[in-house]
Amino acid sequence: MKYLPLKVIIFCIILPPILHLATIQSLEKYLKKIFIAEIENIYTGDTRLLFDGNLSVKDAVNNNIDNYLQKNKLIPWGVKLNVLVITKSGAIIYPSFEEEDSLTPPSRKQIASENFAILSEGLNLQIDIFLERSSVLVISIFSTYIMLSLLTLSYLYRRGAMKAKMEEKHREEELSRMIEIEKENQKRMNMLTEDKTILANEFKRIKNILEDSKVTTLKNEEGMIEEIISLEEKIKNIHDLYDEQQEENMELKEIIGKYEKGEFKTRKQKEKGSKQVTKRFTSLYKSISFHNRAILGFADLTDDMQIKAEEIIHKMEIDSNLVKVKRKVLLKKNPEAVFEIPFSYNGRIYFSKGKDGKVNILSIGTKNTQEKDLAFIDSI
Repeated sequence: MKYLPLKVIIFCIILPPILHLATIQSLEKYLKKIFIAEIENIYTGDTRLLFDGNLSVKDAVNNNIDNYLQKNKLIPWGVKLNVLVITKSGAIIYPSFEEEDSLTPPSRKQIASENFAILSEGLNLQIDIFLERSSVLVISIFSTYIMLSLLTLSYLYRRGAMKAKMEEKHREEELSRMIEIEKENQKRMNMLTEDKTILANEFKRIKNILEDSKVTTLKNEEGMIEEIISLEEKIKNIHDLYDEQQEENMELKEIIGKYEKGEFKTRKQKEKGSKQVTKRFTSLYKSISFHNRAILGFADLTDDMQIKAEEIIHKMEIDSNLVKVKRKVLLKKNPEAVFEIPFSYNGRIYFSKGKDGKVNILSIGTKNTQEKDLAFIDSI
């Protein structure tokens, strides 16, 4: 059940009996045509013997059909055959029944005359054929279908197990990569912390020197002020880098946590989630169109970020002027006016408006996907 869908198992259980019955019925029809053609070809035998009166039609038909059935190789395999030969008037020729011997046997002339009358009237051959359900032939056919079904189940099971093993290996590799990135980021944060401490001490030292050197020339004072301003900018940049690194580290920890809990979405789950999002957005937001990248980006968000993003989308559905736009995005290739709306600290929504005023949401993502999102929008 883990690697085989239930519908496949049910299909492989139900299909062999159905195919077995269909095969038996088709085989019976086919064999009936074969037997009719072969018996019609031999059941009268040599007609010269009949017209000469050496043998009656009834005896010839019975002898020929009995010999044919005894020599047929399919009979021992469970093929049952009921043969009936009658004249047009309804007289039974085969099978023969014991008749009382007449006191005087008919002459050859009488036999020949009777044979001619019967053959002129014409014979009607009727055959009923069926295969015994416990015969070797029927059991062999059913066993073949059972074996094919088992082979199919075995193949599908092994393929499913191999696919699951590959996905598990990929998940472990991705988890290891994330952990290595986290370690590298932690090292960078430690280095930034050290640089921050060194620059802070240097800032204090220069500030003290400036306070103690009020008698220095204006030129030196201006140089000190410029150096202080430069140091303040460096400290601010380090603060920003530190914050960005810390934010990236937190996101990596969250992703690693999802991997460890098995909550990270596979590609199949993402596709299924994006289909559900598309269906729900289409039914809820009639005045907004969504690009496929926006749907995929929304499906990749965490549950909390999805709630925040949908609050903004709901406001845009009511009136797009109710939403606070952070900035207008300047693009190199795309002349269309594109606007950015932030949400949930590092979330981003990019949208444009058509000539009719309809809102078109182009992309939904985070600060980490911002560069890729803008590059995509510029390529539209």
